[in-house]
Amino acid sequence: MTGTTTTTLSEQLREETRQAHDRAEHSMFMEQLLNGDLDAAAFTALQEQAYLFYSALEDAVAALAGDSRLDSVDDRGLDRRARLAADLAALGGTVDADPLPETAAYVAELQRIARDGDVPGLVAHHYTRYLGDLAGGQVIGRLMGRHYDVPSSGLNFYDFPEIGKPKPYRDGYRARLDAADFSASEKERLLAAAVEAFAFNSAVFAGLERTRNVPAATD
Repeated sequence: MTGTTTTTLSEQLREETRQAHDRAEHSMFMEQLLNGDLDAAAFTALQEQAYLFYSALEDAVAALAGDSRLDSVDDRGLDRRARLAADLAALGGTVDADPLPETAAYVAELQRIARDGDVPGLVAHHYTRYLGDLAGGQVIGRLMGRHYDVPSSGLNFYDFPEIGKPKPYRDGYRARLDAADFSASEKERLLAAAVEAFAFNSAVFAGLERTRNVPAATD
């Protein structure tokens, strides 16, 4: 008799989004920003767009709060909107920036999710954004200070004082997600939406690359 191994939802998420994650991480805009090849204005432009889609995400979370599947991972200590507003004030940016077409599409999808009560879709976007912020996002914050002299007053976005150490929190988040009561079809929707979330993110980077006239990479 052979044993069977059950793959958890969080493990499936990690595997299903691996390629999409790599594409986003290695976008031309992000590679050059993280290498110190751009400037602080490029970082400010990124955070102006981030304010728009985080606002839409957090509005959707508020709209669908009370669903146990969402509530299992929802945590106000993760909210980034107010911190982004504070950062933009320090950076000389604005919370009223015009959305890039790619950002507008991202915001529209999050608004649709809220209207339709698409909890699996929302959890996918929640997972993609916040767990990313608690992992690679921590490195980004340090590099912005190092490369572009961004002061700590402009890096509140990367600070999560309410949740403790990021690694144990991420582990706990995944455990709560795995225990949430999603049907098989809802899990499929969640996995597909997570891939879509990375694609929206990559599209925003491409839009920033276009509008910031990011130079092409040289060999």
